[in-house]
This record gives sequence, structure tokens and C-alpha cells, in this order.
Amino acid sequence: MSNLDLGPASVARVREAADIVDVISDHVTLKRRGSRWIGLCPFHQEKTPSFSVDAERGLYYCFGCHAGGDVIRFVMELENLSFPETVESLARRFGVQLPEASPGARTRRDSGERIRGILAEAQAWFQRQLAAPAGSAARAELERRGFGRESWTELGFGYAPDAWRELLEHLATRHPEGAILEAGLAVAGERGNPYDRFRNRITFPIHGSDGRIIAFGGRALGDTEPKYLNSPEGVVFHKRSTLFMLHRARRAMSDAGHALVVEGYFDCLSLHRAGFTQAVATLGTALTTDHARILRRLAPKVLLCYDADAAGRRAAAVGSGILLEAGLEVEVIAMEPGQDPDDVIREGGPEAFQQILERPSGLIDFLCAELPEEPQQRRRAGIELAPLVGAARDPVTRVQLMERLARRLDLPVEAVREYARKRRPRRAASAAAQAAPVESARPIPPGEAELLRILIECDPGLRGSILEDLRPELLESEEVRRLVEAIAERAANAPPGRAVQTLLEEVVDPGLSRLLAETCLSEKPDLTESGIRAQLRLLFQRQVRIAARRLQRQIEAAEARGDMDEMQRLQAEKIALRQEKPGF
Repeated sequence: MSNLDLGPASVARVREAADIVDVISDHVTLKRRGSRWIGLCPFHQEKTPSFSVDAERGLYYCFGCHAGGDVIRFVMELENLSFPETVESLARRFGVQLPEASPGARTRRDSGERIRGILAEAQAWFQRQLAAPAGSAARAELERRGFGRESWTELGFGYAPDAWRELLEHLATRHPEGAILEAGLAVAGERGNPYDRFRNRITFPIHGSDGRIIAFGGRALGDTEPKYLNSPEGVVFHKRSTLFMLHRARRAMSDAGHALVVEGYFDCLSLHRAGFTQAVATLGTALTTDHARILRRLAPKVLLCYDADAAGRRAAAVGSGILLEAGLEVEVIAMEPGQDPDDVIREGGPEAFQQILERPSGLIDFLCAELPEEPQQRRRAGIELAPLVGAARDPVTRVQLMERLARRLDLPVEAVREYARKRRPRRAASAAAQAAPVESARPIPPGEAELLRILIECDPGLRGSILEDLRPELLESEEVRRLVEAIAERAANAPPGRAVQTLLEEVVDPGLSRLLAETCLSEKPDLTESGIRAQLRLLFQRQVRIAARRLQRQIEAAEARGDMDEMQRLQAEKIALRQEKPGF
């Protein structure tokens, strides 16, 4: 762990000192075009420049593959460095003297250590509860799933009793309630009375890259929803950069020459129990570029093993695009409908899964499996995969995939290459989602991207008026909502030219950095007062419609259960909503 101060002030100094054009020019030939610099994107293959750099704001964005962020994100992504490594590297390059860790920085570091200590204590307690009389149902469920007692300690199983405050009261003898809440082990009640987050669940620890516990997962016993529950994200736990069981899988991935990525916790745990220790799982989120970067460091190939239903097929299709863009080779383990690795191992033992593992589907075979049989329709649907395979970073892989796709569609290879050059979807991975017979990802809803741009570029007075009338909970894009909340908390009074820099100091999520870069670098008409107010009125009307629909569902539910008082209250709220007028 670095002994230098890498707090927000130090990082901001490095970001301001680092010449983003100078840094990116080490990897990309940039040419000035107006106020921007343009070049070929280093993150995907292209012949027409779609990579743009804004030196004044310190942002880059690719309109082809949609990579984007600031100078720190660029170095992290391209050179596979951690955040501290990147900040220290840029500081050395541009002569920024980073001070020793301040008392505040040490406090933040100590907070992370304290949270890890609390999580370790909770793990020991969960394991004791599993062995206690109250854990009998959890023990029976583990044995039913094929996990003998000898594996419980090795895999870290525990049990959270069906009680509201047992863990909290146990930990509170040594730790303040606030620290237990910060560790994600308790939930703040409506009246300020916290209670245990995990109740009547089999628990299992989630480890960081150093092998220490950073969170927990819990599988409900009985019909409790949700079936699986994670710790919330916090100081030490970030889902988009964490892979379940990675701490045990590193060496096995290297030895096997591939990583095996599955969707479910128990699928992953069953595979480890059966000896397939190269298996990891995502934590309730799709594969991310952070995951791909981690996997690329450990093995050249990834085998995706997802459910055969529509959601699993789409996840595998989109995930394969992200992995190809990162330079990985991808194959797919195609499970029988209704089966998952846990089922296969329980029914046929490790040998049964080994047989499946030895016969993976090539990526093109998997993606083309559900295409129409009629030749012309098949070509029209299948050619949409060309941008996906064309975005593969490894040139050998790219050529092989192009040739295989051309053969499956009975087309010349050059036709596939030409289509890939002409079409640059929002993400290369989206081509797979479009070709697969499943629901595509939803774009940012109308008006929300415009709202973000307005909040970044407008003066503090108008920004304050907008934030006062806006209802962030009605924004449909989670990323837009999180950036709007960050603006309200950190940049509400920032001058127009300073709002982006203020946000960059606060935003650490790569997805948010990318959206911020896209918002700032996209070519759009100049903002005028009349245009701003028209956009805001449309968004306000949209929010009113969304809120009214929600209220109507609540009114109908109240009427169905005969709660007339609640129904009348909701009707009055709906009438008042329709009469609201924004202050902008």
C-alpha cells in the first residue's frame, strides 16, 4: 500500500499537471481539429479516426467503441495499472511532489483496515452459527447441494440466523454501530434503529485480490426474496472490479491457460469443490472492462459458461464483446436448457462437467446458433456480428473470427470486413445483443443526457433552480442519476468551466467517467436560454408522467385491498402532481 497521499487534493494536482495530449500522444498520433485533437482509437481497431481529446477539460472519448474518461483512466486502461500506480507514475512524469500520507489519508486507510477487521470477525461468527443448533437447516441445505462438511471451512460457508440484531449486538461490544453500518453488515432502520442485513441465509465471503474479505454474499433459506443478497458497495467493495473466488483462481487460470466465468455463486462454489478452481463469477453485474482487464493479466482465453435462457445468452453475447475488445480469446460452454454447472456436477460428478468443458463452442458457432434458417434472413441478421468480431484487439483472433463468420453466412470475407468498417455500434458488444434473439440494452432515455449537459454547462443560479425542482429518483438512467446526485452534492455552485473538474475529483466509477466524457465531447448545438428551458420542460413533463403512472399503480393496489383512505390520499397526490409547475 502506498505511503504517499493519494487523496482527492493530490489526485487533482496530478490531473491538472498531466498534459493529456502529451500522454495520449505516446500511443496515438493526434491531429488538431478546431479546439479538439483527433486520432485513431487505441482501444479498438479502426481506419477512420473517431477518438477525440479535449485538452482544456482533460477528457478523451471514442465515438466508435465509447471508451472515455480523463488522463488517469486512459493510463489505467491502456497500461493495465492500478489507480495508485497510475497517479504515482503521472506524478513522477510531470514533476508533482506527492506528500506523505496526511492524517486524513491515514484515517481513510485505517477506515478500510477497520472494515476488513469487522468483516473478518463477522465471518468467524457466521461460521460458529453454522455449527450451532440454529444452523441445522443451513447445514442440511449445504449437504443436499453436495457440499460435505470438509468443504465448509475451505469455502467459508456460514449461517446468518433468522433474527434482527444478533450479529449487530455481537459486534457492537467492540465496534460502534456506525462502523458496522459502514461495513455493510447492518441496515439503518426507518426510525434510526439498525438491524442485521443478512438474516436466515447461508453466507459466504467475497474476497479481494489480496485474499482478504471485502464483502459477503447470502443465499436465502426458504422463500425469502431476494434469493441472493450481496453486501452494498463501499470503501473496500466495488462489484465492477471484483470477481468472486478470484483469490483462489489465479494460479489455476495460469495453469489451465483459461479462465472459466460463470454467473451464479453456487455454480462457482460447486466448480471449486469439484476441482475446477479456474472458475470465477461476476457479482450480480455484467462483465465489465475492469473484469476483462483483470482476466487478461491471468490467462489468454476465457470460457463463458452462462445459462441457456434468453438472459444468459444475452449476457454471454455482450460479455464476449467486452472480452474481445480487451484482447482475449473467447469460447462458450453451452449448457443444456434448464441446466447449470451445479446441476451437472451434482448429477454426474466432476467427470460429467469435464466432458462439457473439453467441448466448448466456438464464439461464432454460439452467436450464430439462433440465427434464422432462411439464407437471406440469416445473412441479414448474422452480418450484425461483424462489428463485434471486427473490434477484437488481437489481430490473429480478429482475422480468424471474420473468416468463420463469413463461412457461416456464406459470404465473402471482404464483405464481412467492409461491414465491420462501416458500422461502429455504441459498443461492439451491442452487435451480439442485436443479433441474439433477446432484449437489447436500453439507451439513456430522452432528455436525460441533455439534462446532464445543461447541469454541467449552465451557471450556478439556473443549476440550483433545476436541482430544486428535479426529482432524481425518477431518472431512469442509473448513471445519469448518480452524476446528477454528484453535481448536487459537490458541484452545485461550481462555475460553468469548473463543474467538470469538480466532478472528475469525485467520480471514480469508469462508467460515470465515460458518460461524463461523452457528454462533454459530443458535437451538439450551442445551448441557448430558450433551448435549455424547452429541454427542461420536456423532461419535467416526462417525470410527471412517470410519477403519475407509479401513483396510479399504487391507487389500484389500495383499491384492490379496500384501503379507501390510502386510495384517496394517493388520488390527491396525483392531482397535486399534475398541477405542479417547474421554476425554470
